[in-house]
Amino acid sequence: MTLAQINIHHFRNISHAQLSLSRHFNYVVGDNGSGKTSLLEAIYMLGHGRAFRHIQSNRIIQHEQPELVLYSQLESLNQQCRTIGLAKARNNENKIKIDGDEGFRLTDLAKLLPIQLITPEGFDLLTGGPKYRRSFLDWGCFHHYPEFVQLWNNLKRLFKQRNALLKQSPKYNQLLPWDKQLVPIAEKISEIRADYAENIFPEIIKTTKDFLPEYELNCSYYQGWEYGVDYAEILKRQFERDKLLNYTSLGPHKADIKLRVDNIPVEDLLSRGQLKLLMCALRLSQGEYYTKQTNQSCIYLIDDFASELDKNKRNLLAKRLKSAHSQVFITAVSEEQISHMIDENDKIFHIKSGIIS
Repeated sequence: MTLAQINIHHFRNISHAQLSLSRHFNYVVGDNGSGKTSLLEAIYMLGHGRAFRHIQSNRIIQHEQPELVLYSQLESLNQQCRTIGLAKARNNENKIKIDGDEGFRLTDLAKLLPIQLITPEGFDLLTGGPKYRRSFLDWGCFHHYPEFVQLWNNLKRLFKQRNALLKQSPKYNQLLPWDKQLVPIAEKISEIRADYAENIFPEIIKTTKDFLPEYELNCSYYQGWEYGVDYAEILKRQFERDKLLNYTSLGPHKADIKLRVDNIPVEDLLSRGQLKLLMCALRLSQGEYYTKQTNQSCIYLIDDFASELDKNKRNLLAKRLKSAHSQVFITAVSEEQISHMIDENDKIFHIKSGIIS
């Protein structure tokens, strides 16, 4: 699905905006602090229920307003139209509508609006902790394996209960009823992640060769505990240590992706510009794989397109984005940074102090 139109009310410094969008490229041009990123965040929130800079509603809803409201008309490749709406109050309560009906969850929005985000802060995917790379994996698992979200919700619930019991259980036998439920769920989640990793890694490596031909990337998946050992045995073996820590130290919640070049972690070898290209390779590979498997388009949000990239690298990224035939939103400080990309199907929006024209 692509966004045909978006209405924004009381979101950061944007009081009101109603935009008709291109299903191809949409450029948002303005000075720093004008509201460019806020527009991308509004789109992101429609697909995730939260902004990507701040989670707290009070930081997103305009001053003295009780809530923010986002509304959009979606259009599929076969011209099928749908509407989605999200209202978020200051207490973080969400009201979601799809095609005018209520009672939906954030996961329903996410299914309709798959989004890939590339921001200057997105280096966390490569240089941050494992949680960022788990999120990358789980985005794919969510969109390609229908059972994944329920499994993950059950796993979080059981871990919460198990961690509470660790504080008051002197013997491991008292945890056995929870572990008997936990183990098959944990192993199934790990199996799904491993299957997705096996499919997406070749795509990432192929795209990385296009962006960084001087390097040969190696990707590997770590499930969160020792391979070849039953998770039930791990939980039993770790009991004394987990009891001291007051939490479960090994499991799917510790999974990670290892990205190396010549057996060196990429964050220790690549420059900032190279890391940005690698981050783009990961996001583009994931979005293109989604489109290939589902015949549905993925939306790309790219904040501060020109940062960290010279003109040649910007041209390389622009060419790849154009070939994806997806809806793309790009922010830039000036039209000069994007002039080589613009064609007759695209739209340019100018923003100043939250007012978009």
